[in-house]
Parts: sequence; C-alpha cells; structure tokens
Amino acid sequence: MNKLKGNIYDVVLRLARFGFRKQPVKKKLLIVRVDEIGDYMLWHSFLKEITQAERFNDYEIHFCGNQSWKTLFNTFDAKWVHQACWMDKIRFKKDMGYRYRFLKQIFHEHYEVVINPTYSRDKRYDDSIVRAAKSPLTFGMVANQESVHSYEIGYDRSLYAHLYYHPEKPLFEFYRNKLFTEFITQDHSTVSNTVIDGGLLPVLSFTLPEKYFVVFPGSRSAKRIWPAEHFVLVANYIYENFGWTAVLAGTKNDERYTSAFAALYKNPITDLTGKTSLTEMMSVLQNAQCLLSVDTGSVHLAAAVGCTVFGVFNGSQYKRFAPYPAEISPNFYAVYPDDVAAELQNEELVLSKYEFVVDIPYASVKAEKVILAIHNHYTQK
Repeated sequence: MNKLKGNIYDVVLRLARFGFRKQPVKKKLLIVRVDEIGDYMLWHSFLKEITQAERFNDYEIHFCGNQSWKTLFNTFDAKWVHQACWMDKIRFKKDMGYRYRFLKQIFHEHYEVVINPTYSRDKRYDDSIVRAAKSPLTFGMVANQESVHSYEIGYDRSLYAHLYYHPEKPLFEFYRNKLFTEFITQDHSTVSNTVIDGGLLPVLSFTLPEKYFVVFPGSRSAKRIWPAEHFVLVANYIYENFGWTAVLAGTKNDERYTSAFAALYKNPITDLTGKTSLTEMMSVLQNAQCLLSVDTGSVHLAAAVGCTVFGVFNGSQYKRFAPYPAEISPNFYAVYPDDVAAELQNEELVLSKYEFVVDIPYASVKAEKVILAIHNHYTQK
C-alpha cells in the first residue's frame, strides 16, 4: 500500500513540474522546513544567520513551513524572510488536488537556490518540495534512512547539488543544525542555545495561580502516552511537597488525556486544554515552576524559556532530541525505563539500538522514578 501511495505522489509531482514558467525578475532562495515543533525549536535560531549570509545578499528569501507552528515563526522569525508559505501536512498527504496545487506553486516561483536543513528528510514531504522547485543549486544533509522504505533507497541521488555530512553519532540536533548552518554560510555560527527573547511573547489575557507547574499529558503519537495514573502520582507529590497548583495544557486533540488526568486528580487544578496558542503556552511555561510531560514538543518549548523540564522518554533517538546537554538547558531531566537507562550506558547499544525510534512502552517509566528526579533537583538546589 505504501508503495502504491508513493507512486501516486510521484505522478502528482511530475504533473506539478510540467509546463512553462517565466524567468524570475529577482533572484530567489527557498528554505524548506516542514517537520514538527521540536525540530523547529532546535533549528529556528539559525535562520537569521542563513538569511543574512553574505553569499545570499542579493536574494529574495522565501520560507516554506509547517502551519502547525506558524505562530512561532511569525513571532520569532518572520522578519528574516520576504515571503512564507505554509503546508497543511494532513491535506498534503491525503488531498491530491491540494498537493498538486502546492507543488505547482513552488515550481512556478522559479527558485535559483533551495536549502533543506532537515536531517530526517522525507521523500513525501520536504524532498518533494525540493524536487518541485527544479532549482539548479540545492543544499541539504546526507540524511538518515529512518523514513526511507527499502524500495526507495537512492531516490535522492540527483536531488541535491551539495550535501553536508557529519559522521558523529549520537549528536544533539541543535549541534547538527549549527554545523549545517556553518556549511551553508561558510562562516562561524554564534548561536549557543535555543533560548528565545521572552519579551516577544504575548501577555496572557487570563490569570494563573501564583505558583504552578504545567502538566502536559498528551501527544500526537498514541505510542508516546504515559498513563494518567502515573501523571497523577507525580502531580500529587508536587502539590503535597511544594503546594504548587497543577496547570493542565494541550491542544483540543489532547482532551482525552487531559480529561483522564483531571478525573483522577483531586487537588487544585487550572485547565488550559485547547485554550492557548503556542506562543501563549510559552508565556505560561516561562513563569511555571516546572513542566511534567511526555516526549513531545512541549519539552522543547519549555527549554527555550528556561523552564525546568521533567520528561518521560523511552530511549528513542537517544541524545538527538533528549536529554539536552547541560550547557544548552541545565534543568532538563529525561527519565527512562530502568532497563533502558541501563542499556544507555553502553555506547555500542546506543548506536545499534537507540539511533532511531524504538518500540518500548512509555508506561514502563515508573512514576516513582520521575518523583525521585524531582526530589533530587529541588533538594540539591
């Protein structure tokens, strides 16, 4: 079935690349970044350096992004580009008419340069945009093969004129992005962390408790869910020992998880499920005592505003997205199942087993282990 879908996508792409297009009046460069919130938060600080690079001084800069984090881009980064277009990834996957129109528009822009700074490139998304552009000068990374089917290996051999390769594994994604930025700009990057300018965040229109912690129990992936009972045990510990009020957070799609928590939690609670934008959520996190969350974009939003993070992880892509190096976020605690934590001490196992996503239940992380991490953090301060 996947192969059939891939063939359909290929036909749509060929149709979108067919036809005459006028020569552009201006030199134009396209930057493509359509992956998820966490990926964006670990990369966006480098956008200024790329767009301000001397080699692109006379280019009109366009950006293609994932509409799920459009509010973040508009708040922090819109000033660095001349024009942005936004992909609805669900429609792009399911609606062939939408896919065709989107790729056709990219084709007609007649970009001279295309930059794809994504390490986990995907034939069906970002690479299809690069191919639609038909640019004579393309930059990308030698990608990992996690999302490439066996029958697709080698599909991108002629897609990029210049590919960046860094052999070190595991490598925290922020540092990979920094190295790629230096490859593009041909200059030293001065970006040292993911911290954002808090002054750009919106002032909240609602009142929060004086002291609170944020609970983020939902995830776009059902495989990343931690049981509500576990969240409640940890939240009870926090309330009983520090007196902080729990603030529930998540999108409308997370309601089944936040509702499950609220039904079991008997202490004071403020429910913000579906009531905040991403930037408002960052304002909430900026003033929180800590975040309690599963492995999802919320941990990266929290790290960017200096919020202490207690995150539940299963070892997937170890050291690529978590845990954060202390020099980037000193109060980021990634908690793993006991057996996984033991295996992560073995460098060979890390390389052979935990480079990509692993199918280990998040529920195997004990609530008591998260409580211990919280206890140790606050008693050692």
